Amino acid sequence: MKKKHKKIVEYISAFLNENPDQRFGQAIFNLKINEFLKEEDLMNPKYQLRDIYGDSDEEILHRIESQIKWFKKQNNDQ
Repeated sequence: MKKKHKKIVEYISAFLNENPDQRFGQAIFNLKINEFLKEEDLMNPKYQLRDIYGDSDEEILHRIESQIKWFKKQNNDQ
């Protein structure tokens, strides 16, 4: 396993330990590993998942880390 793969797995594991009520699919969506397509027509959203096949491990790690920072900021603001 590559270092980046291990880090992604560690983030998912930590997130699921902190949020045991979430299903695995919810966790990878909430960590922004999977994302919806960006909508052009916001009045008629299609809610289609974006194909992440071409995303690099670095891009995925960046999304996860920025989402975790956002979660922490939300918790600190309350």
